[in-house]
Amino acid sequence: MQDDHNDALSDVSYCADLVRGADPDRFATAMLCPTPGRWRLFALYAFNAEVAKTREAVRDSMIGEIRLQWWRDAIAECRAGTPRRHQVLHPLATAILDCNLPESCFLEVIDARGRDLDDLPPVDEDELQTYIEGSGGAIGELAYRCAVPEEALTQDGLKAGRAAGRAWAWIGLARGLHVHRVLGRHTIPATWLARYPDLSQEVAVARVGEASRAWTEWLVKQARAELPVVRRGAITMGKSGHAALAPARLAALYGKRLQGVGYDPYQLDINTLAPARRAWSLLGTSLFGWVL
Repeated sequence: MQDDHNDALSDVSYCADLVRGADPDRFATAMLCPTPGRWRLFALYAFNAEVAKTREAVRDSMIGEIRLQWWRDAIAECRAGTPRRHQVLHPLATAILDCNLPESCFLEVIDARGRDLDDLPPVDEDELQTYIEGSGGAIGELAYRCAVPEEALTQDGLKAGRAAGRAWAWIGLARGLHVHRVLGRHTIPATWLARYPDLSQEVAVARVGEASRAWTEWLVKQARAELPVVRRGAITMGKSGHAALAPARLAALYGKRLQGVGYDPYQLDINTLAPARRAWSLLGTSLFGWVL
């Protein structure tokens, strides 16, 4: 019995360390959540980190698909209460069962990461929106469900969770524009590449120009369009729910920073928050529940 308890603590610590290294911004937002919601968020964000790195972890798309299918099967086993031995899956299974997390949301995330394996760009903005809904919106809904007791969930809260996740994902595309290209991810729709012939080359060499600025500004505007939904959902939400929506606060901050440098997405100091700056940005959420 003691060994099981120690294993559980070890797994949670593993998830926390994984998120701290791979996703420090969301790690900081999870720290705002009281336990046990905090541990659930660590498990969720660790799962996200694992599936998000699929493109970089494999040599070809077939192996990537096999890896993602492994996660689909693993989530089904978690829902059934029989998780396979994995340091992320045991805490995740606890969160899934405790909060009745819908399997469909996890499948959205995994399917979206399958898009990362494609060597062709999204056809248009609508296809990119679908990707954002899966890679960001579904994680945002799951985060809200992890942080808030099931009996306290509201439709406005669920919508706000989705919107916060999408805002974070839109900003993530802007912040990672050059890095994603280096890693082989194609996130710019073909319609934009046709409209701005210089865009692909600017991204490849991390040289800002009219095309990069236009694309980055559009991404920031998409993120900002999500914020009113987050704000409405946060009005009647408690502290734990605010922690789930806090990525939207950081997304808004990154958007302001990008705007301040004329939508130049290639400045690393703009796209990365120092620990002290991140903590200061989230202080209002921690003390007063200010999500935005």
